[in-house]
Amino acid sequence: MFSAPPPTSLPSVAPPLPSNGLSAFHPIARKDSLSIAPMTPPMSPTETESRMDVDHPAPHSRDSDVDHLSTQDSEIDLEPLQIHPPIRTLDESRECLPRSLRLTDFEVRGTLGAGTFGRVLLVRLRSPSHQTRSVNCFALKVLRKSEIVRLRQVEHVNAERNIMSRVRHPFIVDLYSTFQDSLNIYMLLSYVPGGELFTHLRRAQRFSPDVTRFYLATIVLALKYLHSFNIIYRDLKPENLLLDSRGYLRLTDFGFAKIVEDRTWTLCGTPEYLAPEIILNEGHGKPADWWACGVLAYEMMVGFPPFFDETAPGIYEKILRGRIYWPKEMDRLSKELVKDFLHPDRTKRLGNLIGGSQDVLDHPWFRGVDWDALERKEIRAPIVPHVSSLDDTRHFSHLPLPPAEDIPGLMRNEAVPVVDSLNYAFVDF
Repeated sequence: MFSAPPPTSLPSVAPPLPSNGLSAFHPIARKDSLSIAPMTPPMSPTETESRMDVDHPAPHSRDSDVDHLSTQDSEIDLEPLQIHPPIRTLDESRECLPRSLRLTDFEVRGTLGAGTFGRVLLVRLRSPSHQTRSVNCFALKVLRKSEIVRLRQVEHVNAERNIMSRVRHPFIVDLYSTFQDSLNIYMLLSYVPGGELFTHLRRAQRFSPDVTRFYLATIVLALKYLHSFNIIYRDLKPENLLLDSRGYLRLTDFGFAKIVEDRTWTLCGTPEYLAPEIILNEGHGKPADWWACGVLAYEMMVGFPPFFDETAPGIYEKILRGRIYWPKEMDRLSKELVKDFLHPDRTKRLGNLIGGSQDVLDHPWFRGVDWDALERKEIRAPIVPHVSSLDDTRHFSHLPLPPAEDIPGLMRNEAVPVVDSLNYAFVDF
């Protein structure tokens, strides 16, 4: 297990303004990922491989055993979920967006990624102030307004801004400011230089239980924090987890996040990570995030997700059937953790029992974890990415810069008339 060295002065919660050298952002999904509505954010800057391209051991090989967590064999509760008030509310939280910044204060240093209707740029402050001198590199998420409207994603983009502007946690990417010009909306986020967890997992093929425990523990703390506001994340996967310069994970891309008091019925997410209740259209809430934790834990320790197929319908069928390949080398406690997260009955799923998220922290698999030290970042991470400078982009793709006419607000001061219908849709940006 991991233990803490002598305490440091690191803060337990990210500050509203940049204060450390290399924190993080990154958009979403792998190129061939089957991402469903409501939003298709820019694809991953680093990922070019499909999840389906991984070579997997045959489920019936001699070195495996097979278990079932079948929704057909387990009675699913169809009664309405009990509504639990949030520990905190976003309405009580102050927006942490400085209003003094302008797009022209930044120079474009590179393109980190490009996707369906947007891109992610690496930008640097032209004249850093005393507050930002220690960190003046950011990730700028650029989304084309006409495409957002055409794809009917206005509500989701505005919700992403609303949520990210009010949450602050050491394991969640920071949103510092937002802008718009005549063509685009912009989200200024912390730049995380270590790349996706997916890339490091691919390189290692699989992680040991101890390494998995470190990363999963940080995600549990991030989800516990979000759930305290009744925020469900809904897109947990290795591509949306970035390593900062110290090797700690940062959760990024809140395009699917939503404030939900009870449950919601939108079909969204990545197929391999969808909970049964999402596929069955029974309504879903926080338990869907805990299901995804089980999928993530399995993928980190085994090297591929527990349910995979060449098509999305094939993946859904296997999720509902609940048939899981268990490598013989997987220890008993790890197997129990995954099973507890992947319980098809959400009322019996780890994280959704009477103790809520505390049950996850108290699970025997996490025994020995110093949760407070972990949140204060006092524990050495198992993977510390090599980063040589504030604007080091070695862990991201090297794509050409966009034409100047595609990012007019970064090139010159531009007045944006609010009377324009496109601009009015994003009045908070």
